[in-house]
Amino acid sequence: MRWILYIIGLLVLLVLAGFLFPREVTVERSVYINKPPAAIFPTLNNLRNFNNWSPWYSIDPTTSYIISGPTEGVGNKMSWSSENPNVGRGSQTIIDSKPNSMVRTHLDFGAQGTAMAELQLEPQGSGTNVTWTFSSDMGSGPIARWMGLVVKDMVSDSYERGLNKLKKYIESSTDLPASGTEIDSGSDEALAPETGGDSGMETDPGDMDEGMETEIIEEEGEETLEENRHDR
Repeated sequence: MRWILYIIGLLVLLVLAGFLFPREVTVERSVYINKPPAAIFPTLNNLRNFNNWSPWYSIDPTTSYIISGPTEGVGNKMSWSSENPNVGRGSQTIIDSKPNSMVRTHLDFGAQGTAMAELQLEPQGSGTNVTWTFSSDMGSGPIARWMGLVVKDMVSDSYERGLNKLKKYIESSTDLPASGTEIDSGSDEALAPETGGDSGMETDPGDMDEGMETEIIEEEGEETLEENRHDR
């Protein structure tokens, strides 16, 4: 009988301890990417790109994904469905977006609850410091607060892996804007190579060899003599 009392006492202590944990789980992880914010933001602002760096995609590559709403920005939504319990069903929707600065999403895990996530871009030197935050209200119950410890540990590990994959994806992409540049895809001038003033010459004199330059000078001299003969 005494051991039953011990078990009951232990359970009571665990329940009371649960009330000591915060009801809100928060996670924050950062990574430095050697690209300007303008080169990173388009990837984050379109959930169609998410699986290029998602830390969860490899868990079940057969997961079904549906992209809906606008092609980017607020309202852009990605829903997923998997038989794998580590992936499950849910959706994330962009609810706020500031160009080259921030993307905030609402996460809906169905019966498992909801959460908020945010990616912040802060210029740092020639690159960008990207910070990924997560927050979720686990509720007032002690068991849910105990679960919050597990969720925090899982999300922390996933966010670190995700940010490292994002860094590798962005820095290895050759079609992204170079560091410190901004490209306006709607402008023909932005796509054209930079050129100097119009010198009226197709060949830069500095690129000609000595023999070619002498030949041009001699031809110009002969034309001048011929013109002088006609003038006499």
